[in-house]
Amino acid sequence: MRVIGGKWKSRKINSLYKVSYNPFIRPTTDRVKENIFNILENLEAGNPILGARVLDIFCGTGAMGIEAISRGASFCSFIDYSFISKQITEENINILCCKNETKFLLRNSLNLGVCPYEKNNLIFLDPPYKKNLLSKTIKNLCKFGWIDKKAILIVEKDKDEEFNIKLQLIDKRIYGNTEILFLKF
Repeated sequence: MRVIGGKWKSRKINSLYKVSYNPFIRPTTDRVKENIFNILENLEAGNPILGARVLDIFCGTGAMGIEAISRGASFCSFIDYSFISKQITEENINILCCKNETKFLLRNSLNLGVCPYEKNNLIFLDPPYKKNLLSKTIKNLCKFGWIDKKAILIVEKDKDEEFNIKLQLIDKRIYGNTEILFLKF
């Protein structure tokens, strides 16, 4: 795994992933990650990454949030409920010396509580597939002030998994069994 673009382009990350043996950590492939960021950087409304406050929930290795910071985001909150994810993400943050631009919260997505920071305007959601966490998590994020009204959400899910929140679809891509949705309110 590596950073695809920006100030840390080609830097390797996720050194602990190989030894974690955690079947629930499913990092987004470099090819899919590159395509996601190319789509974001070329949106008609402009590049939403520059200066963004990012939320990488179900962050796994932290690769999506780290990629966003590398490409110009100002801050990223990482959230995951796995201690292994916390270890891997914090190791990657240390490797890239970006502690001041990040915060990791070890929390359950269904019990987040009120957002302790400014609202986020770029949200990456990649929950475990087929666990029906996506809609509940988005509702929770909205209820407790984690998401700005103008936020863009990038959702990674199983292509056969149902998703019933009424958001505006900006773009949609399918890579094998994975569906990527670009959404806004």
